[in-house]
Parts: sequence; C-alpha cells; structure tokens
Amino acid sequence: ANANGSSSPYPKEESIIKMQQPLPCLECCQQSINSETQKRQISTRRRSQSSMMSISSRRSQNGRMWQRSSIYLLGLLTCAVVIVQAFASTSPNNNLPPWGTKPRGGHVGAKKASTSSPSALSMSTAENKDSRNSSEKRAEIPSAVIRPLSDISDSSDEEDAHDFNGASAASVNKAVQPGKAKKTILESGGFADSIIPATYVAETNLPTDIGHFRIRAYRIEEFEAAMREPNPLGAGAGLGSEPCVIYCTDKPPFGSKGGELGGAKEVPVRIHDQCFTSEVFRSRRCDCKEQLKMSLEYIRENGGAVIYLQQEGRGIGLANKVAAYALQDVGLDTVDANTHLGFPEDARQYGVVPSLLKDMGIDSIRLMTNNPRKIERLTALGVDVAGTIPMVVPKANPYNRKYLQTKQDRMNHSNFGDMLINSPDSVISEDYSHVDILLYNKKSVAEDYISEGEEMAAAAVAAALMDDPNQSGVVAAENGYCFGRQSVEDAIAAVKRGELIVVVDDESRENEGDFIMAADKCTPETMAEFIRYSSGVICIGMEGKRMDELELPPMVVNNEDPKGTAFSVSVDATKEHGITTGISATDRAKTSVILANMDSKASDFHRPGHIFPLRAKENGVLTRDGHTEAAVDFARLAGSSPAGLLCEIVSEENPTEMARLPELKRFCRRRGYVLTSIADLQQYRRDTGQ
Repeated sequence: ANANGSSSPYPKEESIIKMQQPLPCLECCQQSINSETQKRQISTRRRSQSSMMSISSRRSQNGRMWQRSSIYLLGLLTCAVVIVQAFASTSPNNNLPPWGTKPRGGHVGAKKASTSSPSALSMSTAENKDSRNSSEKRAEIPSAVIRPLSDISDSSDEEDAHDFNGASAASVNKAVQPGKAKKTILESGGFADSIIPATYVAETNLPTDIGHFRIRAYRIEEFEAAMREPNPLGAGAGLGSEPCVIYCTDKPPFGSKGGELGGAKEVPVRIHDQCFTSEVFRSRRCDCKEQLKMSLEYIRENGGAVIYLQQEGRGIGLANKVAAYALQDVGLDTVDANTHLGFPEDARQYGVVPSLLKDMGIDSIRLMTNNPRKIERLTALGVDVAGTIPMVVPKANPYNRKYLQTKQDRMNHSNFGDMLINSPDSVISEDYSHVDILLYNKKSVAEDYISEGEEMAAAAVAAALMDDPNQSGVVAAENGYCFGRQSVEDAIAAVKRGELIVVVDDESRENEGDFIMAADKCTPETMAEFIRYSSGVICIGMEGKRMDELELPPMVVNNEDPKGTAFSVSVDATKEHGITTGISATDRAKTSVILANMDSKASDFHRPGHIFPLRAKENGVLTRDGHTEAAVDFARLAGSSPAGLLCEIVSEENPTEMARLPELKRFCRRRGYVLTSIADLQQYRRDTGQ
C-alpha cells in the first residue's frame, strides 16, 4: 500500500482517470431516486399486508377458542342447575324456617317443616288441583290476590281435606288445632278463609280503667312479603300482620298443649275487629267501642280472652271506610255503601284465629258475638264453637241506629231483642243526615247553663231535659216551674238573638209544642225553618189594640174554637212591599216584619193572605195559658215589638200527629233549640213582676 492507503501502484493515474469520467445528468439522478422510493414503498406495503394477515389469523383463532369455551361453560352451568334441581326435588325437608320467619320467637301456627303458607286474601281455585295431588310441594312466597268466590270448588271431601292454596289440611291442622278444617262457603262477594300461622312475640301487663289485663302480641311473619304487594281493596285493607290477645291477669285462659287432658274447653272468647274511628276517635256511628268494653268487663269477671285483629271497616281499610261513611251520610246503609264502592259486604279474615287458640292451649270456645257469619267462618276453619255469649249494647243512639238496624235486618245479627224498640231517642227523620245533626248539636246542656256558680241550676235543667218515660206532659213542681227559671231566661235570650224557641203547654190542655220567635226579627231563613218542621200555618200573636189599629177583625163573629183561639182575617203585605204570591218563606217573612212594625198602616196589607194574626189576651199568660199569649210575652220580654210568630211542631216519628213532650225533648237536643213551657213563663213573670 502506498502512502495514501491505496492498493493501486498508480494512485495519481487513477485519480486522474476518475476525474476525467463524465458526471450524471440531473434527469438521470431523479429517475434513480424515484426508482429507489418505489422499491421502498412496495416493500413497506408487503410487510404491512403480511402483518395484517397475521393479526386477522390470530383473531379468528381466538374467536373460535372463545366460542368453544362459552359452550363448555354453559354446558357446565346447565348440568349444575339440573343437578341442584334434582337434589332439591328428591331431598327431604331440611327443617329450615318458613318464608319470612326469623330465628327469634316460636312459631305457633305450623311446624317448621310446614308447606307453603296461604295468603291472607287468597281463595281456593281449580288451578290448585295439580298441586293438591302432589305429595311433594315447594315453598313459595304467598300472593295477596283475591279471586272471585265463584272460582271456589264445591267438590268432594277429598278436596276439603286440603287448604285453599294447595297445602295439605292434615299437615296444617296438626299444627293448629284438632279436627279437620272445612272449606268456607259464603255468599257471592264474600271471602274464603284459610289457615294463617302466627309467631308469638312478647307479653306484658296492660293496666286499664276497666281492670288489670295482660296482652300477648303476635306477628304473621310469613306474610310480610305478601303484605308489601298492593292490596286489591286498597293500601290499608285486609288483615293486619300483628294480632294480639288480651286476658285478665288473675284469670288466665291457658289450657294444656297436648297431653291426655287436652286443652281448655268452652273458653269465653271475643274476636274483635279493629275500629279506629270508634275506639280512638270516639265515633258514635257504630257500637264497636261499647262491645269491646263489654267484652273486657266480661272476661274481667268470668275469664276468657279478647282476640284483637287489625282489619278496619270489616276488612276494607280506614280510607275506604270513610268513603263508605260518606255514602251513608246521604242515605245508603252500611251494606249498600260497601257494595256501591265495589267492595264485598264483609271482607274480614279469621284464618289466624286457630293459630292463636292453639298457642293458648284452647280446644273449644264460647264465642262472644251476635254475628252468625263469624260462627260459620270459624267453624269452617276447624274452630270448635261450643256456644255463644250475646254482646248487645244497652241502647242505640241517633248516629248508629240505622247501622244496628241494618246489622239485624240484612246481616242477620241476633240477640238484639227489644233493644232498638227501647231506644226511642235514637229515632231520627230520614230527612236528617249526620251533618244536620252535628250542625245543631252544641255543647252539653249542663255546660250551656253553667254561669256564675249556678251549677245546681244547670244540673236541674240538664236533668229536666233528659228523657223521662213517665213524663208525658208538662207538670209544674211545687215552686211553679217545670224546666226551671233558667229555661225561661235562656228562651228570652234566644228570642233576643232572633232564634226559634220551643214552648210546650200543659198536658191537660193541648199538650203540644210550638215554635215561637219575635216577629220583627224574622228572616226568610228562619221562616223556612218554621215551615219545615211545623204544620205550616204561621200565626202571629198581637195585642188587641194594635190589631184594631190595623183593621184586623175576627175571622168569625161567633168563635167556636174549643180553646178560644182568636183568629182574625189572614193577611199578606201588599205588592208595594215586594210581595209576589205571599206563600213563599221570603214573602211570609216580609209580611211578619211589617205586621210587627209599629209604623205600619192597615193599607199595607190585603186580605185574605197567608199569615194568620191572633188576638192575645191582656196581661198575657197570666190571663190565658195559651201559645198566643206566650208569643207576645216572649217578644216583649226580649225587647222586641209585642208581636210573636208561632206554629205547632209536627211529629217526625209519627207525621200524622203533633209532636208531644218526649219527642220534643229529643228534637230540641238534636237541633239545639231552647225548650221551656208556658208554666215556666207564668212563674217567671210572677217572680219578676214583668
């Protein structure tokens, strides 16, 4: 190698030769570059296609592997399910508690190996036949579905040996009470009961104003899931999930559970259904709170138990019950109100009762009831009802009489006897609604009259206004008063306020009651009230001198009226005063006010008319003990013009007769009128010198 690193022995010549070679042109260089670029692009595309083919191949292989794995996994799961189902259907019951039952507490309605629990509202159907014939049943959460009663099978005794949801009646009855449960057959619209187990929760003291009791609480836990489902009758309808039992502390009703002696026999038992309106709000529209009190008093003296079930309004719930009450306010009875709303006449359930009786060791009962339907349902559930104990309230009241009458006439309640007949003060006109009565029912009589320490007078007045079956008319006491001086003072105050009062005369006279008010305070409304409850012959008592000024002569020259009532010619105010026909309440009110006006003239009236002026005796009731004189006296004592309207009150209980004192007392209490007598007014005038 030479000094330049070249292996050639002629370095200078080679360099010269290279320098002498011609340079490539620009076009050739560009072609060369393009050729190289194309080669690289082709190579890149080939590598990319190769890579994509490789990825696609791998994805395809993975997809086929995933499909095969999914099929294998699904097959394994299917096999597992089949194995589990087969094991569950062939293995014996593992003694787990029923649906909804928690480990705490003792289950008193059925053994832990029980079959499925029936729903509180379920009914027997033909759909259950297949499951009835099967000896192996799976537990299922009950359904709160009501089916029509027509779906209930009426077939053989073999079907009767099963409960209504497919569980064997024999297995249930062993756990509930002796004997075979029967199927409940009710009229259309009713419900069929089935055995409902309950769980004992706790027991504690229950001191009350009636006596000292104990209360045992239970829970229908199997139905907690079903109760969460909407009830077909409404959210508050159906049987509540927490029944309880009440018994007297020193007279426990418990019998032996099992053993040779068996349980307690013929135990007095009241099965009482919740009545929130009566027992909490003190409603008088039914007799529920009275029956509950009577039952507690009975078991306090005689032993026994009260089973209290949460099913308001015969099972339709509180809101629906209020809706039924609203229909009763406008005339429907308790049965028609339920059916009008689309509910059964009676939707109560008693399937839990056998469970509670079994827990207390009671084999047979004497049922405290007037309701034959309750006896039928309990007997159908296998309860041994050895007899009944009547539970009849002493008297009806104006608010519950129609309800009690309906229970007797349409629901076949027994034991009432003469209770309704012996409650005459509960009779009200069909024209009345509860709203009418309440509007006119003010404070108690005693409260109205207590003022400035006059409690004794108030008590006397209150006692006088109470029904006395032996008092058929007004009889003055030794002091000259019948209802008391206070009754006259209150009557004067009422007249001064423009109100109607009721004044009765002596039994030996007419023995009638008249509405009386000051004529100058008459309004169309008070005149309408006058007409509604009276004979409609509106009279106005006036002083003789004033009648002469108005040129109102006697109706007849020879008065043959037995009581000497001095009728004058009848009148209406003239059309200048806005009178039309004269007969309307508005027209008669206008005529009455004009007659009482001391500035009126004879020309203000035309004759005859629809208001009948009566000539009162001078010195009023101290001269003649008639309603004419009483009307004038009360108007004068009230500070009004000495002219008083009056009209006889017609009996509502016997519309063909006039109202007498016993009915008038009830009438005044209902509508809030002040009641007094002519005898009281006479004595008041003597005492005061007025």
